[in-house]
Amino acid sequence: MTTKQALIGFYRFNNLNLTADFESHCVRVYIGCILAPVPNIKARKKYLKFHDLHHIMTEYGIDRVGESEISAWELGSRSCRKPLISIMNLFALSTGFVLKPKRVIDAFYSGCRSKNLYYLSNSMEDAEIDSLNLVDVKNSHFEIKSTIKFKWLRQIEFAGYIFFSMIIHVFMLVAGKTLIIAEWIKNKLVEKSGSKK
Repeated sequence: MTTKQALIGFYRFNNLNLTADFESHCVRVYIGCILAPVPNIKARKKYLKFHDLHHIMTEYGIDRVGESEISAWELGSRSCRKPLISIMNLFALSTGFVLKPKRVIDAFYSGCRSKNLYYLSNSMEDAEIDSLNLVDVKNSHFEIKSTIKFKWLRQIEFAGYIFFSMIIHVFMLVAGKTLIIAEWIKNKLVEKSGSKK
């Protein structure tokens, strides 16, 4: 099976509309426990294929915990080399860590023993990537190392990721609550001014 065939099957199985996703200006993603709109920037579209291939290789789902697992896995596999990817990973990391911490930690360690696919975006054309054999890709990238070098340093690194992810989570909760309160106050003022007429 080629990577393209695997992706088509993945999108069908999960009822995802890739055309609509690419054409929309915003996509809704979980940032902590909030489903928030995020700009659908060109870089996200460029890397989405690889992110979804990581889901297929690792078999992590697309629910809240699954997205946290794949975020942890990508951070473990050094997605920090692509800063935008790391920021997007931090958005999704906290919820799964709160709900299922062991699964997210295990995913990070799995990533530490693996190699992500993001580097392919600079070294291969889309048609070449689409024709790669999925089994070969998985065998050459997923958990290819038997041990984690300097595991204690990687643990500190992961703690840092969790810290920043929690800050993002709290910020989004506060911002979301502030917007809800502002909307409530606005509606009350409109009602009050309407009743005076």
